[in-house]
Amino acid sequence: MKDLARRHAALVGIVLVALALRLILSTRMTVFHADEVWQYLEPAYGLVTGQWVRAWEFHAGIRGWFVPLVLSIPIAIGQAIAPQTQLHIYLVRAMLSVVSLGIPIAWYDLARPLGRRHALVAAWVGAVWCEVFYFGVRPSAEGLGLSLLFPAMALAARLRQRPRMAPAVALGLLLALGFVVRFHYLPAIALIALWSLGRDWRRVLVGLVPGFAAGLMLGGLADIFTGHPPLLWVWRSIAFNLVQGGSSLFGTQPPWWFVTFQIGTWSWAALAIVPLMLIGARRRPMLLAIAVAVYATHSLIAHKEYRFVLLGTTTFVLLAAIGSVDLWDAVLRRMRRSPHGRAGVIALCLGWGALSVAVGAMPVFAEYWDQGDVPFTTLVLAGEQPGLCGFAMVDQPAHPALAMSLFNRPVPVLLFDGPEAAEEVRAMVPRFNVVEAAQLYGPNLPPAFHRVTCWGQDGYAIGDRLQCLYVRPGGCTGTVGDFAYQAALERRGK
Repeated sequence: MKDLARRHAALVGIVLVALALRLILSTRMTVFHADEVWQYLEPAYGLVTGQWVRAWEFHAGIRGWFVPLVLSIPIAIGQAIAPQTQLHIYLVRAMLSVVSLGIPIAWYDLARPLGRRHALVAAWVGAVWCEVFYFGVRPSAEGLGLSLLFPAMALAARLRQRPRMAPAVALGLLLALGFVVRFHYLPAIALIALWSLGRDWRRVLVGLVPGFAAGLMLGGLADIFTGHPPLLWVWRSIAFNLVQGGSSLFGTQPPWWFVTFQIGTWSWAALAIVPLMLIGARRRPMLLAIAVAVYATHSLIAHKEYRFVLLGTTTFVLLAAIGSVDLWDAVLRRMRRSPHGRAGVIALCLGWGALSVAVGAMPVFAEYWDQGDVPFTTLVLAGEQPGLCGFAMVDQPAHPALAMSLFNRPVPVLLFDGPEAAEEVRAMVPRFNVVEAAQLYGPNLPPAFHRVTCWGQDGYAIGDRLQCLYVRPGGCTGTVGDFAYQAALERRGK
């Protein structure tokens, strides 16, 4: 037992570093994409409290309920312990942080057959690489896809060498849940399944098939539990986005966009990552095939976003981590020095840590660290105003803008937009005592309101301070009628 602990002490240390990075990031109110809130946190919060903003995707039936149902567990715990705080959000991110620890462990396992040094460097990169741990705490399909499918890759590689029933069932379950979370990864999922089929492929299939069926059943049961047809949303999503071309409504990019954007994200670091990735691909060609499948599949779809190919991007980084050890060894052999030893591992880990910091500070990625801070922290602050009895959002730049999961108060919320907004606000003012509006809009509010904060916007030009809070003394009376946020949102076709 002591020998086992000694052998894995380095991996345990790496995992603890990974956990620390993820927990630190989870304390920030950053949101990479609106889907994190309105496709996952909001419906999960709604399952617990009954209050949530229903985005148009749920009316169209193109979103599944497995992820919201899972996220509802920490939300329910947080609401039970401290219902008028943000504990439920922190518990969601803490849960995702722990789940994502499977990534560096899987990277260790995938590189272990190549040598212990390969394994330790790969695990370290999986722990500290900015694209991995940033998305690891995100309640998103892409982040959860990493946490499910990298362990699946590690299991597939093991099963190919040593087929066994229990790991085959686990692999099938992971692959099916990966499909339920992000079905767009199906070609990559198929390759992972194929990877697991060695000479004794029948023994693997005996466990793989029922495991996959069980995972699909879990996804279907989540839909049924929330009152929806099981997995019908998958077909509806395909029909809307591909058959009807709905995804094109959100913008289109050429087939090579993912490659050029990724190179732009890595910037000069790509000069190191790409060659190292090609070196590592010689040792793990199936990883290269999986990453290419992710990029190729998504390149055929007109609408493209950086996050869509995250599984492929991070697989390239894993290959580069493996390749860095091979290159280090080759250089030392040319110098007629032994490549074995701790010094090389430490040097490579320091180098990868520095490279991660560099990529995280590049112009593209640097924006992500504070993304969403202002609008979502403002919602939190709105819910914390003393005496709050009604909240109004006035002329906000985009909708949905309200997230009940962050506002977290059981009071009426009203929405006013357009040229008649000022008149409507004056007519309905008894119904609310807190307003979110732009600073330039402030003079249009009834004189009883005073500005309390434009959080995080002190450095902005006045015209860009769009999320400011205004409060008036006194309580609220009357009903909100057609100005209730959800009803007003739906009238606008949102």
